[in-house]
Amino acid sequence: MDTSKQETKGPSISMRLQAATNELNDLEQLIRSGDFDGHLLRDFRGAVDNVRTTAWAVQQWIPLREQGGDAYSVLPLLSAERVRRATQLAKDLLLDLETLEVGSETQGLRDLFEVVDSLHPRLASLLKGKG
Repeated sequence: MDTSKQETKGPSISMRLQAATNELNDLEQLIRSGDFDGHLLRDFRGAVDNVRTTAWAVQQWIPLREQGGDAYSVLPLLSAERVRRATQLAKDLLLDLETLEVGSETQGLRDLFEVVDSLHPRLASLLKGKG
């Protein structure tokens, strides 16, 4: 990577990370009040979890890359984390369907159906015989 680009991006990313950290600390105090929609909190937790996972993966990847190790050894961990997150999202979506928060008019539902329809047989063949 070009060091001039890295130097240009570095302070900006550092400043944004610090600002986000400050904002998250402020939000923590507001969340403790409990005066908000529970669905919003669930969505927020998902977003924070995604950022946390990405930050963790990058934190693992940087020293491996710098030490000449196999930085891509982190990829299976990321895949496992994606499976965990997808499972949690599917459980949340199931709850939304049961409580009628999601219906036939929900945007993106057809795309989700098509992806899940394609995913199911692949998972079934992968797991076949692995009780």
